[in-house]
Amino acid sequence: MLQINRLTIYAIGKIKKLWIRDGIKQYKKRMPELIINELKTFNLNNLRSNNNIIICLSEEGKQFNSVELSSLLLNFKNKKINFLIGDTDGISSDIKKNADLILSLSSLTFPHELARLILIEQIYRAVSISTNSPYHRS
Repeated sequence: MLQINRLTIYAIGKIKKLWIRDGIKQYKKRMPELIINELKTFNLNNLRSNNNIIICLSEEGKQFNSVELSSLLLNFKNKKINFLIGDTDGISSDIKKNADLILSLSSLTFPHELARLILIEQIYRAVSISTNSPYHRS
């Protein structure tokens, strides 16, 4: 089973659109252990360790379907998984060079606020897949 308490989202900026905030709030009710940190800048020094996995979201990253993403996250075993979401300018190439994985949510481009909501939904879906919950099939 995928443990939510091993997952953290680091995102640049605050969510301004109310409907996105409401959507995130709905998934946070289902996954209160999920940590979402809103930052002004990324500090990789705080995230770099043998027990941390860094996954940057970027449109040029690798795409997974939902089942593959769930398996990938499960394969990281007891490591802490940190998702990084940039602002409108994305994530710098220096940070992406040091990431363990560059993940693309789609070949489409999304506003960074919407990307955060989509990522949270996909995390919830990955947890549901790992527990054979009917959510994934609905």
